[in-house]
Amino acid sequence: MLPPCSYDCFPICLIRAVEAVGLAPKGHGGSFIEDRYHQILTGLRKDPKNYKPQDVFPINTHGGLLAFGAPWEVPAMYNIIEAVDQLTNRAGPDRQVRNARRALVYGNGGIFSASAVAILSRIPNFSS
Repeated sequence: MLPPCSYDCFPICLIRAVEAVGLAPKGHGGSFIEDRYHQILTGLRKDPKNYKPQDVFPINTHGGLLAFGAPWEVPAMYNIIEAVDQLTNRAGPDRQVRNARRALVYGNGGIFSASAVAILSRIPNFSS
């Protein structure tokens, strides 16, 4: 499972990121997100206590910029921290993605003038 963290300052940024990393074909990111949204609503109606939205949409499990705002360049660090929490199983029961082994963190600046991607991985049984 690859829980991405995306810089979602505007809805189009999340849609373009979903397409750019190959989760949805180009031009279909909006419908990809809308479909996942409806799956989550259905799941929450059926089992509001035990349903885990991150099983359907493991993107910005920390809530994204809508959850914590955009204080200058801090969102990029929030995304890295969330990725590390996911990979070390410290995200908590409400956010943890099952079997997270890799995480993709994407960010952009300006008007799509600069972008950066970090891919983090859990190293099983690593000892120094």
